[in-house]
Amino acid sequence: MKKYLLALILLSSIIVLAACGGDDSEDSATAVEPGGSHEFRAGVVVGDWSPHYEGAQAWADSIGEKTDGRIQITVFPDGQLGGEREMLEAVQNGSLDIGLLSSAVYSAFDPKMTALDIPFLMSTFEEAEAFMDGPAGEEFASILLDNGIRTLAWGHNDFRVITNNVAAVESPEVLSSIKMRVPESKVLADWYTELGAQVTPMPFPDIYTALQQGVVDGQDNGPILSFAGKLFEHQSYLTVSNHQYSPIGFFISEDAWAKLSEEDQALMEEAAQEAAQIEREAIRNFNEVAISSMEEAGLETYYLTDEDRAKFKETSHPFIDQIRSEAGDELVDLVLEEAGYTQ
Repeated sequence: MKKYLLALILLSSIIVLAACGGDDSEDSATAVEPGGSHEFRAGVVVGDWSPHYEGAQAWADSIGEKTDGRIQITVFPDGQLGGEREMLEAVQNGSLDIGLLSSAVYSAFDPKMTALDIPFLMSTFEEAEAFMDGPAGEEFASILLDNGIRTLAWGHNDFRVITNNVAAVESPEVLSSIKMRVPESKVLADWYTELGAQVTPMPFPDIYTALQQGVVDGQDNGPILSFAGKLFEHQSYLTVSNHQYSPIGFFISEDAWAKLSEEDQALMEEAAQEAAQIEREAIRNFNEVAISSMEEAGLETYYLTDEDRAKFKETSHPFIDQIRSEAGDELVDLVLEEAGYTQ
C-alpha cells in the first residue's frame, strides 16, 4: 500500500510539472480555440447605394456562409461610425473591427503612403489591379500593418477626373484659367497650383454649395462621387483625366484578428478577397454609368488622348522628388517600377 501511495504521488507530481513547465504549454493555454462565434462591426462612409457598401456586405455574406453564421459582420453605412480618418483610427486602436476606407487618409498615418499619390501613375483599372495585387500593394499593406492596421484585400475607390464651368481641360495650360476645388491633399494642391490654377482645398460636403454659388469654377473628384453628389448639376465640362488613382483597403483591427483562430483567419481573408473582386467590378461598372449619366445630363465630355496624357504626366515629374522626401527612395522606386512609370 505504501509503495502504491508513493507511486501515485510521484505520478501526480510528474503530471503537475508537465502541465506547468515549458513555453509550449503556455502558448497552448493562450491559443484561440477554433470554432468560436464572433460579431464584428464594419464601417463605410458612403450609403447603401455604393460599391463600397456592396463590397462590405459581400464580405459579411461570405464569411457568414463559410462559418455557418458563427462569424457575423454588421455593416454600418453613411459614416454612422465616423469619417474615414476617424474610422481608420478606430481600426488602429481596436475600437472598430472592420473598415472599408480609401487612400485619401493613409498618409495621415504614415507619410510613406504618399507614394500612392503620384499623379498619372496609372490610367486604367486593369493597371491598378495588377499594381495593387503585386509587390507594391504588399509593401503598402506592410507599412499599414506596422501602424497597427491589417489589410486583407485591396479594392477600388476610383480614378480622379476634372469638372468645371470654363472649358474642357485638354491641356495643362487650360487649368490656369480655372478656380479649382481640390481635395485636402498636399500633392494635388501643389500640382494644380504649379499649373496656374486658383486652388481652394475643401472637404467634400462643401463642394456642391461652392459650385452653386460660383465660389469655385470646378472640382477634382472621382466620377462616382461627382455623379452621386450631384456636383455635375452646376458644371458644363467633364475631363476624364484619370490623373490619380485611389484604392480602398479592406481593413480589420488587430484586436478583432487576434480573436480568430488560424482557421477562421484564413476564412476571413478569403472572404475579404472574394468581396474585393465584387467591389472592384461594381466600381468599374458604376464609373462608366456615372460618366455616361453626366454626359446625358449635358456635360461636354473630353477623354485625354495618349498625347494629352504624356503632356500632363510630364507636369507631375517634379512632384516625385517631393514624394521621395516623405516616402523614401526605395519605396518610390518600387512604385514607379511596378507601375511602369517612366520620366
